[in-house]
Amino acid sequence: MLSRLCLCLLVVHQTSGFQPVSFIAKPAMARTSVLFAEREPFLISKKQEGLFDNFYSSGFWEGLAETFMPKGYRSNIDEMKTFVQIVSVLRVCVPSFLIAALAAKTYPGLSMMVSGWIDDPKAMEVVANDYAQYIQNILTTSGLMFSITVGYTYYFLYQQQEAIYVSLFEEVTQAKCLLEQISLISQGRSEMYQDILDCIERYVEEDLTQFFVEPSVLLSRRPIDDPLEEIMFLTSVGEPGVVYQTVRTLRQARAFRLGALQRKLPPIHFALVYTLAAVVMVVFPLLGAGSQTLGGDAILQVQAVFLSFIVFGICAVLGVLNELNQPTKNGAYNVVPVLNIMVKGLVDEINARQDGQFITSQFTPSTMDGLNSVMDYPSDDTLEY
Repeated sequence: MLSRLCLCLLVVHQTSGFQPVSFIAKPAMARTSVLFAEREPFLISKKQEGLFDNFYSSGFWEGLAETFMPKGYRSNIDEMKTFVQIVSVLRVCVPSFLIAALAAKTYPGLSMMVSGWIDDPKAMEVVANDYAQYIQNILTTSGLMFSITVGYTYYFLYQQQEAIYVSLFEEVTQAKCLLEQISLISQGRSEMYQDILDCIERYVEEDLTQFFVEPSVLLSRRPIDDPLEEIMFLTSVGEPGVVYQTVRTLRQARAFRLGALQRKLPPIHFALVYTLAAVVMVVFPLLGAGSQTLGGDAILQVQAVFLSFIVFGICAVLGVLNELNQPTKNGAYNVVPVLNIMVKGLVDEINARQDGQFITSQFTPSTMDGLNSVMDYPSDDTLEY
């Protein structure tokens, strides 16, 4: 049955010029070419780059990371992602390596110093053999408390990171919806249209991209300084206009974003984590004091190497926790590179509308001269029925 249907379609194609294959396959071919084409570098404009000037704040680690970057990396999103990852690697690994090297260097001397404090052969025999497993219980208890605290801190901070991404996607989507809706209700009122575009531009520059301002400060400013409030005033006559629902949804997404960015863990929480890590480390010189009675200084040198691995791992974990706790700080866990990609289309469209490159018509609310669609779908004039 299928073979007969294919044969009939082939006959119709040869006799009448009907092209069902090209009608169905052309969008799929275009879609395939887009998906499997090699992606070009994602570049941003100078104006958009200026929105994130605070992102390149002059710090020690930022300056050190810039030595590994090529010139002009700030206009390339991929290079900027590499930059923030290098900053995080340097900020986490370099102090961890230095502390680990310091621990390996001082461990034998500290163990011998603890041994001199005890200065009792019977006591040293108890420490060396740990008959009552007292030292082992101390190490196990402190290590368990440290692991539980670090685990729950990781879980909480990763949830906060996820909430930031979700809120940003929602907010940028609603901002684009507002921009499209404004283009529909402002036809024939060019002065009001430009005023609303200026308000949206202010919102992007002064609110959406302000990751280095305390969220509570952004939320506390007066309504008269709020560009969204000004949009409501321009589009309402006596009662809320048609954009009320869009602005309301945008404000909800903004509140979710500010709430996700607000730091929630107090400094005392991280002081507790650092204290537990120090308690875990303090036990090792006591163990070394007992070990040197059996193996001498040579066993302390071997233990110092393995202790440096433990110290490096603990310091790296604490460094990553600190990176997660500061999502607005330069680093791999900062969402600014992703936000830069998200707002590129929004910023470009606002600038194009302000320059008059968009032409509104009866059928298409926003069509830009020279803008080609990603999907090359056939039009009604080119189809043959």
